[in-house]
Order: sequence, then C-alpha cells, then structure tokens
Amino acid sequence: MKKLLIIGGGEMQVPIIKKAKELNHFCIISDLDPRAPGFAYADVTLNISTLDIEKTLEIARYYKIDGVVTTSDFPVRTSALVCENLGLKGLSKYAAETCTNKYAQRQAMLATSYYVPKHFLFSSTAEINNYKNELIFPLIVKPIDSSASRGVSKVENIDELLSAFNYAVQFSHDKKIIVEEFIDGNEYSVESLTQNRRTHIVAVTQKSTIGSENKYFVESSHIIPADITQSQEKEIHDYIKNIIHFLKIDDSATHAEIKLSSKGPVMIEIGARLGGDYITSDLVPLSTGVDMLGNVIKIALNQKIDVNKTKSLFCGVRFINSENYKYAEKLIAANNKMIIRYELKPYKKTLITNSLDRLGYIIACSEKRKDLEKILNF
Repeated sequence: MKKLLIIGGGEMQVPIIKKAKELNHFCIISDLDPRAPGFAYADVTLNISTLDIEKTLEIARYYKIDGVVTTSDFPVRTSALVCENLGLKGLSKYAAETCTNKYAQRQAMLATSYYVPKHFLFSSTAEINNYKNELIFPLIVKPIDSSASRGVSKVENIDELLSAFNYAVQFSHDKKIIVEEFIDGNEYSVESLTQNRRTHIVAVTQKSTIGSENKYFVESSHIIPADITQSQEKEIHDYIKNIIHFLKIDDSATHAEIKLSSKGPVMIEIGARLGGDYITSDLVPLSTGVDMLGNVIKIALNQKIDVNKTKSLFCGVRFINSENYKYAEKLIAANNKMIIRYELKPYKKTLITNSLDRLGYIIACSEKRKDLEKILNF
C-alpha cells in the first residue's frame, strides 16, 4: 500500500480519490472545506488550504508520502513544490507556474515558431485606457489564473472591455487579467500523458459552447473522438507534443485547449492536469479504454503508465441548462440505453456565465457518431 497525498477533496477530486482507493492506496486528503465530499473516502483528512504550500509540505514529510496528485488547476503549484522538496515524480516549479498563468503561457510561447495571439496584461482600468489606441476588437478577456470559464468574455469595444475587466478581475488570485486577440476556428481539447519526457496523446475532444450571444463562452458538450481528418489529427498531435516539450512539462497529465484557425493551430491555454467536465474521468476511458485517473496515480508513484487503447466508441457529455432542461427530463425518463450516467439538478432560470451555473449533465456512448450526436445535440 502506497501513501498518496491528494490535494483537494472537492467534487471534481472525488473520481481520483475513488480510483486511488480502488488501487488500494492509503489516501491523505487536504482541503480547506471541512465538508469536502472527497473526505468521505479518505484514510486521513486535513483541513488546510490547497494553496498552503508550507503546511502541505509539512504534512507530506510527516506521513512520508510516496506520491502527490491533484486534478485542480492552481494547486498544481503546491504539488510541484512538494515534489521538488521531497524528490517525488511530478511537475517542475517552472511548468506549474507557467501552466497556471495565462499571460506567462503567452509570453513563453513567443519564443516558438507558432502563431501567438496579440495580448496585454492589465491590473487596472487606467492601464487599459493607456493602451486603448493599440487594441483591435473583438477581444477576449480572461483572469490570468482562473478556470471553469469563470470571468471569460468577448468584448467589441472599449466600454465593454472596461466593464469586462471589473467582472474578470473578481476571479483572479493576482487581480490581473489578460486581454487577447479573438481567434477564429473550431475549438478542441487534447488529453495527454507525459512520463519521463515521452508524451502520449490519448484523445482529441470536440467541444461546443454556449453563451456567445451574451459574450460568454461556456462548454456545453464534449465528444470523443473529434470529427477531424487524419491530417488534422496529426497536426494537432505534433503541435501539442512540441508545446509540452517547450514548456518543460514532464511527469504529468495535460489538458490543452486549441483552435484550428486560419493561422494554423493556436493554443488557447494548457493546464498541467487532467481535463475536467468528465472528459478524463469518464469520456476517455469509456471511448478508448485508457484509464487516465489510474495513469496519473502511476506517474506520481513512478510506475509505468498504460496507454494501450482497448475500446473504440463515440462518447460524449451534454450539459443541462434552463433552455434544454425539459428535453433532458424526457430523455432521462425514457431510459435510453446509450445513457451511461446523468445528474439533474433542480430547475432554475439562469444565465450560463461559467461551468458552475450548469444544471447537470448527461453522459452517453454509442458505436455510431450520428446516434451519439442525435441524443446529445438537444
């Protein structure tokens, strides 16, 4: 039995905690919330912030852990410093900091040969006014260090930008935002595993978003595999492998969001963690047979990963909102055999501004893409 420190006990951490217990590991879970759902599966629970590096390191030493993992975004910094101090397998401090700062990512990629959107870093509306003659609209506004689409919006003029700054900065740890050129093209996410400097692209996911009419971009569905040509798939694979190598990401999962644009492949952002939205916990293993959660644990414990694909199914998740709620109710009640799992929260009329506003989800699988798309595109 290995001692595994899992940083974070929230809802999105529960799958990896369950997987660790399934693999018979001793699980030490840290989370500031004493009611964190992951605590129900822990051998040891610790009420400390996932961002408290000193206390986390103290605990890691006390329990003489064999490995540390997190599936949350910002806590990868904590995980990286624990690995660095204890000589464990995991991200470097540089990679962790770069992958949790959208501006740092953009700046780092300027040294590559790939197209990098024009971008600006702002910490006040006064700074924005100083650069307003250089801004070409439309633009995307994001907190530099947030996730789940929180604070992200599209703006068409300076007045919208000033308003969007006040909205986005609420979701930033460092109270800074990045304003960048809007990129055209279809968007995809790419799930990868890197161990000992060798990267395996496990899946390319096709995504759709809602909220553009209100200037927001929140994922509404994901389908694996993406509907792309072999040449597009190769282009994506080569691009992601090169970026992972350039950003010095090693012994980690990565979740990259990219667009195939008129300027070629363009990175939207990359996280040194597993993808959320049930992509890596459910869709990837259902579609390919590759156990992403188990492999991340293996990486942390310096065990050889297994990326052999044993399945070939079309799998997807569709998120529920107030517009498709009634159809979702009917679909669930019909007990369709393609539906693997679902969650339906109480109905409420709500504007979807980020992932936390959604009212549930439906996960489905099929041997045929058209059947899956029919059931998910409601």
